[in-house]
Amino acid sequence: MNWRRFFQRDAADAEQRDELESYLELTAQEYVERGMDPSEAREAARKKLGNPTLIREEVYQMNTLMVVEGAARHVRHALRMIRTKPGFSIAALLSLALGIGANTAIFTLVNGVLIRPLPYPESEALVAVSNSVVFHGEVFNNVTISPGMYAAYRAGAQTLREFGVWEAGAATVTGVTESEQVVAITLTQGVLPALGVHPYLGRWFSTEDDTKGTPQTAILSHGYWQRRFGGDERVLGRVVVIDSLPRQVIGVMPQTFQFLDLTPDVFLPQRFPNGQLRPDEFSCSGLARLKPGVTIVQANQDIARVLRSWGDSDRVSQMLNQLQVKPDLHLLKEEVVGDVSTALGVLMGALGLVLLLVCANVANLVLVRVQARRQEFSIRAALGAGWGRIALELMVESLTLGLLGGALGLAFAYGGLRLLITQGPSSLPRLGEISIDATSMLFALACSVGSSVLFGLIAILKCGLPGRVHNARSATQSAQQLRAQNVLVVTQVALAFVLLVASGLTIRSFLALRAVIPGFTQPEHIQTVRISIPEPQIPEPERVAQVQLAILERLAAIPGVAAVGFATGLPMESEYRNGMPVTVEGKTPEGQVPPNRAARRVSPGLFAALGARLIAGRDFTQDDILNRRPVAIVSENMARENWGAPRDAIGKRIRNGPWTEVIGVVENIRLDGVDRPAPTTVFWRAGVDPASRPGARPGISRGVTLAIRSKRAATEGLLREITAAIHAVNPDLPLSKMRTLKDVYRLSLARTSFTLVLLGIAGAMALTLAVIGIYGVLAYAVAQRRREVSIRIAIGAQPGMVKTLFVRQGLILTGAGGTIGLASAIGLSRWISSLLFGVAALDPVTYAVSGAIVLVAALTASYIPARRAASVEPMEALRSE
Repeated sequence: MNWRRFFQRDAADAEQRDELESYLELTAQEYVERGMDPSEAREAARKKLGNPTLIREEVYQMNTLMVVEGAARHVRHALRMIRTKPGFSIAALLSLALGIGANTAIFTLVNGVLIRPLPYPESEALVAVSNSVVFHGEVFNNVTISPGMYAAYRAGAQTLREFGVWEAGAATVTGVTESEQVVAITLTQGVLPALGVHPYLGRWFSTEDDTKGTPQTAILSHGYWQRRFGGDERVLGRVVVIDSLPRQVIGVMPQTFQFLDLTPDVFLPQRFPNGQLRPDEFSCSGLARLKPGVTIVQANQDIARVLRSWGDSDRVSQMLNQLQVKPDLHLLKEEVVGDVSTALGVLMGALGLVLLLVCANVANLVLVRVQARRQEFSIRAALGAGWGRIALELMVESLTLGLLGGALGLAFAYGGLRLLITQGPSSLPRLGEISIDATSMLFALACSVGSSVLFGLIAILKCGLPGRVHNARSATQSAQQLRAQNVLVVTQVALAFVLLVASGLTIRSFLALRAVIPGFTQPEHIQTVRISIPEPQIPEPERVAQVQLAILERLAAIPGVAAVGFATGLPMESEYRNGMPVTVEGKTPEGQVPPNRAARRVSPGLFAALGARLIAGRDFTQDDILNRRPVAIVSENMARENWGAPRDAIGKRIRNGPWTEVIGVVENIRLDGVDRPAPTTVFWRAGVDPASRPGARPGISRGVTLAIRSKRAATEGLLREITAAIHAVNPDLPLSKMRTLKDVYRLSLARTSFTLVLLGIAGAMALTLAVIGIYGVLAYAVAQRRREVSIRIAIGAQPGMVKTLFVRQGLILTGAGGTIGLASAIGLSRWISSLLFGVAALDPVTYAVSGAIVLVAALTASYIPARRAASVEPMEALRSE
């Protein structure tokens, strides 16, 4: 085979034609020289050569692949047929593009978040190391470990190749440009080696970096290195002041490196003092790489062995037994992904149903198109074309249409994905890793081919079976086709009903979330600012308390500020979540581990700034802080749980350390998000904490979030005055997270809003496709029964009766589809139940409203063709027949 002739067919054929013509001329010339007449010589030369066209065809067949040639011929024919009917082609292509594009975008999201491995070498061997504990009969998984556990596991575990612990937080960088607060990860030596990503510059932390008394070090992220140091490679060895400590830069991480789902700026070494384990010291997230061949089950058994041998003191052993502490090692990917799998699965399923709707809609269009070509097929069959040839061409047309729709859908998916990434919730893990890759393209190709085969087979089975292609004028064929279209419409209505129910339940959940009283009011008027006072800058806890109170006084003096306060974490700031066991005097049995309570340290004025009501007792005062009074305020649900009425809690005592008097009860505040119940909470007094144990020095919460209530919140003027007021007290304090509480509130609803929007789009697409399907079938029925309608009207049928005839047909189809959809929605309700809040999966209002929407849409889609049928002129229609 001559490949040049295969790829350059026109040029090769022209060259072959010239060669044959030259042969004729040379042969004729030879015969003339022998004495023949020129005309006889040319005729003799032609006889010697034979049929030149046949020769060219033989040469062409010798240098081609018939399968490829036949496929190309079929594709060209399909493209011509698509071009001849632009209305049909545009409708089908847009339907396919929307369905395939939406599914590809969501699949890319699912692939990037759930399916694709973490971006670390051999990521399947990475595990998160945590605990499982029992508090008052309730099991809590994924509980962090303590420094003591870390030391025991590191020394005794036999199944871990690399192991370390880490904590996320913030740090203050000074001396580079202006002071700023950056995201910091404090970690031990084993964490980065476990992840297996080598620094772009420099080295990892060593055991020496984790040791107290050695020079302080730091590693920079690639983004922070570029932003603050301009990508200068001489940064290695440079000393940077972080949290008032000079630290030598020993490394820069690669540009593509991401620490789990966080985006830190700096990495700092973790240095633990040796000490005994306490129940409230579960503060470290563990990360390890398993040795080759080790399973998670074997690793859990190994850590359980270490845990049993570690309880070398009565106090530790008692705590381990009371809390029923067990190791809880699980894949690191589960830690990163969290609880988004259900939401993404529901979205993928919903858009899969939309794709089925698209297939049904395009199948209806194809059926009508094929019906219009029945005469063409019959003529071709009469001329000798077999059923297989016609069926093959129909399938190639469907595949061509599907692939073109898929290509357009891939472009839609790219644009939609950019929008999803920019508008999607920041709480969605691995958002920055999502992109259209080869897997996404293969998925789009599978959707295109699958859709094409589905509606192509429907067209072939209904219009291209052997024996039917010859019957161009069969009335039975139209009836069969109409029945097939009716089945497709019933399917469309059923799928649309299911998606409308899912969308309706999500909307009802969202409305229920918006109606929740979160424990604060007018969050758009609450400006928040995060500050942190590092210990090297102000080591004395008493001076830190004075600085914090001085800042409150300065902020309260700003014009337009109604109230100001601070807390270690405001409501919805989940990154500052904290809990501790709290003993209630006279309620907690001796020797029993007390229940865990949410905890915050708050200043005077915080509840007024939030708009939270004090139900009983009083607020904190500056005297409470300056005189270190052991006082606390509890939430309403904690007061009712322990003492009945809120007023009965006043004067009672609780403790996590020294006994503390309850001086007030505040309304329940949803600290962890409006979709979660308000936790029983203790609000401890801000300021200097009592020593945690004999011989220890008093401490204080150095990182706090300020809440400033003002109608000027989020304005540039107020932000400038806040910055000036804080820097008037301490000019070295960096400010971060300057946002309103409404911004934080929106973030807590972001994932629910994201799911709602996508399900809403799926429901709207489903309803639109169902309406188009009903309209298309009835419009086709009107066209097919035009003669019958004309006769009915000619013999006296009223237009209203004709309208009723076709509207009734549409309602019958809708009723059948609605019944199937109702049963399907009830059966699938458990899949969406975990996404709901404040509404049951079988909510009757949602089902009724969804049914009403489908009914109204069906009536509208049925009325237009019915009105057209009733307006037929009998004599004109009969003449055309």
